[in-house]
Amino acid sequence: MLNEKLVKFCNDNFDDGKLILNKLSEYKKILIKENEFMNLIGKSTIGDLDERHFLDCIQIVKYLPHYEKSLMDIGTGAGLPGVIMSIIGYENLHLVEKSPKKSSFLEKCKYRLGLNYVVHNKSISEISNLNVDFITARAFASIEKIISMTKKIINKQTKFILLKGKSYLTELETINPQKYFWETHPSITSSESKIIIMGTK
Repeated sequence: MLNEKLVKFCNDNFDDGKLILNKLSEYKKILIKENEFMNLIGKSTIGDLDERHFLDCIQIVKYLPHYEKSLMDIGTGAGLPGVIMSIIGYENLHLVEKSPKKSSFLEKCKYRLGLNYVVHNKSISEISNLNVDFITARAFASIEKIISMTKKIINKQTKFILLKGKSYLTELETINPQKYFWETHPSITSSESKIIIMGTK
């Protein structure tokens, strides 16, 4: 059973909302089961998984490009938001996770849910042979570090879509406004959180 807010969001925003909800429900089962054996998400957040994790991630669809664009989720961990983006239809998708156990979990989700993405079991700083259009990250690193670590794979058109908590203002103070532009959008799951869209000028 999925949270009413998550169900409403999917039905309101996707033509195939029922299929997406079915896959989210299956993903939830896999995630809860595997979380017993490895630290994918904090155990204290399982009771509120639908809103705290799924809805929090899926809300960024409003700021994402057309489905043919390339998308990379860095430090994806349990696949948040990477697996969620795959479930809603993104196929030119790269998930970066340096933990072998978590990468194995992502491969399992891909197989069990019939998804289409590439898992990179390495640090983002080790990747240099890609050129991506959009980069997402959630609970991964500071904005400054994310920009520094992705220098080898971005271009002037690359946009960052970052899910940030209450430290976002402090993090933005370290970014040079002459080099980068950004805009902040409210999160539908937390009054303290923001979705930050950023790119080079």
